Amino acid sequence: MSDDDAVALAAEGRPGRDVPAAGDVPAAGRRGRARRGEGERLRRDIVEAASRMLAETGEVGELSLRAVARAVGVATTSIYLHFRNLDELILAVKTRYFEDFGAALDAAVLGAGAENSPERVHACAHRYVQYGLENPGRYQVMFVSETVPPRVQPTRGYIGEHTCEALRGEILARVGPGGDADMLAVHVWTALHGIVTLRTVRPGFPWPDLDQEIDHLMDRLLPSSDG
Repeated sequence: MSDDDAVALAAEGRPGRDVPAAGDVPAAGRRGRARRGEGERLRRDIVEAASRMLAETGEVGELSLRAVARAVGVATTSIYLHFRNLDELILAVKTRYFEDFGAALDAAVLGAGAENSPERVHACAHRYVQYGLENPGRYQVMFVSETVPPRVQPTRGYIGEHTCEALRGEILARVGPGGDADMLAVHVWTALHGIVTLRTVRPGFPWPDLDQEIDHLMDRLLPSSDG
């Protein structure tokens, strides 16, 4: 499929942001024509480039397909062979961020102790905040920046569902079937999100020790193991 064909497909009844002009190509560093079987590699490169760019700024509104194309070294029209518009590319980036975030939380929990132990949910909480503070651009894209339009959202569930369910699962294991795990999970999530967000935007505030703050929060929100 030629670049002109890609433009036609992108514009054919599929409105989206950043539709390219014909002949829009990077000034330098253009990649050669992809060989058979390399399409998936190009898609990964596109998502990787967009991920790096958004991680630096945290601003979805500043991303453009032309800038991503220049970073990858392809014509802007080549991106339309993999993503119909900018919204679909942003969705792919958000999904990737949440996968990495979820993997970080899973690793912290698995290394924290036996099942149902308070150390596991504490470890999850500490890693949540640590990840958000260490990756402010990514965190902003995941939770603060504008969301993608409903037309490109998953048909079932929501972006980051695995991450929220993992946290809920640890809380459920802690409080037991008789506890209100859903409500507690919401309280924990909103509290941890508040810690990340406020410490990011108000670094000069006299915050308490971070580890002590998180432990104090979790001890107050979750019941002790002895009831």
